[in-house]
Amino acid sequence: MGCGKSTIGHLLAKDLALPYIDLDDYLRKIHGRSVTNLFIEYGEIGFRKLEKTALEDLLVSAQASVLSLGGGTPCYGDNMQYVIQSTPHTFYLSPSISTLCHRLYSEKDHRPMISHLTSKDKLQEFIAKHIFERKLYYQQANHHLYIQDETPQELVDKIVKELG
Repeated sequence: MGCGKSTIGHLLAKDLALPYIDLDDYLRKIHGRSVTNLFIEYGEIGFRKLEKTALEDLLVSAQASVLSLGGGTPCYGDNMQYVIQSTPHTFYLSPSISTLCHRLYSEKDHRPMISHLTSKDKLQEFIAKHIFERKLYYQQANHHLYIQDETPQELVDKIVKELG
């Protein structure tokens, strides 16, 4: 959430001449409702079940693509193991907590996991807690990209270099 995966994913797909798929967009397309509304309607566990089914559908399709996953996706059930077994390249995009806080605060009302947070301090605490809780899953990615002040294209260039 807020790491730039959509921007980077689009640019990477263009550079690699592959289709770009955002799991949230795919969910929106197949269910006809926004991720926020799906989250509200089904609750977090129900949403994660829908997300898992959609992820499995995409990975089974065996179509080469650039696929972006939300921050909670790797942490539900065996999703991360399934992703690792389905593709040779997984990337964890890791900006600093302060960068995430800066990016997310202005758009928190559109993100169900953080819409209730009333200050930047509470958001920063939430982000730090979630990164800590999810680190075990994120660290399973076979490529880690620590984001500092790079432009999206510079990050894409790093990814392309890592892909060889």
